[in-house]
Amino acid sequence: MKKHIRLPLTTHRMMALVYLLLIFLPTCMTIRHTDTEIDYLQKAYDTNNLQNNGAVKEVAVWKEITTQHPFLGPIIKDFFAPSINQQFKIPPEKAARMALDDIPFIEQLEKSEARIARAWSLLLLLFSLTYFGLTVTEPTLTRAHHIFALTIISLAFLVTGILAPAMVLVVSPVTTVFPPFVLHYEVRSIFGVIAELYGSSYWIVAVCLTIFSILIPLTKAALTLLVLEVRSLPNKLKIAQFLHAISKWSMADVFVAAILLSNFAIRANKSTQANLFFGFYYFLSYCLLSMITTTMLENEVRNPHKKEKAQDKKSSKTPWNERWFKNNLLAPVQNLLRTKTLSKLLGRDH
Repeated sequence: MKKHIRLPLTTHRMMALVYLLLIFLPTCMTIRHTDTEIDYLQKAYDTNNLQNNGAVKEVAVWKEITTQHPFLGPIIKDFFAPSINQQFKIPPEKAARMALDDIPFIEQLEKSEARIARAWSLLLLLFSLTYFGLTVTEPTLTRAHHIFALTIISLAFLVTGILAPAMVLVVSPVTTVFPPFVLHYEVRSIFGVIAELYGSSYWIVAVCLTIFSILIPLTKAALTLLVLEVRSLPNKLKIAQFLHAISKWSMADVFVAAILLSNFAIRANKSTQANLFFGFYYFLSYCLLSMITTTMLENEVRNPHKKEKAQDKKSSKTPWNERWFKNNLLAPVQNLLRTKTLSKLLGRDH
């Protein structure tokens, strides 16, 4: 019968399992309430549009024209108003005012969802800090276990950063004729951008983003955990070399830099604004933790390798006759002196 090899559930694995179970709900709720916040934000933007504001402004304009021109004003209104309303899809004034009056209530709901998402996010961060703090303070755990914990935390941040909304772009022209209204808006998340590219048949760009922004970071995290669990130093070095090779192809940090640059570029224009959400901050946190764990892992793998090389060099510099004397004559004598049998014999002689 084949024996199934089971890894022992050591302290660091047990702590990682408990951490993942604890953060599952906060992660899901952070993403869910951030999505709901964005839904309310989109509803407010859809309501505060050109059509509703135009309906209110149109009534004021026609009222002013008919006041100044009592005879021609109604004729001009009856001639031009229907075609203008049909072309720009302007609703009746009453419906437009009712929709605009709902915006403060929608904004309150959006702020409420933002507070709930913030609370769940703080709970996720609290669990992460507690997990890492317990790993550091546990005396039986080493530096490798600290890297293991940081990698697990970075994986949780990566998943949250990919799924949660990262940025909302808003175009709101500044005019003296109309009150502030939203002409166009876009919600951006890493997963949403990739899904949109697939839906638009931009297959090459979508596949590249999927590989470089999602699959390679996940592979890096998995290989990091594998390096820490492997006992054989040659295997560690092989996996570490492969990990170093694929790290060059990761575009997670490039994605973050692109979002930051676009954010600053958009804010330079008064008619546009960009708001960052939890998806961006968690993805940024993943990038920082990934760089930290990569540096720590390289030092962890190199140090034993350097020690082994130093020992090999030291032994190679020793003359062959001295090595032969130590290995074949001196070592057996030392072992014999350590045995209890020899000590008893020496005691009888005395």
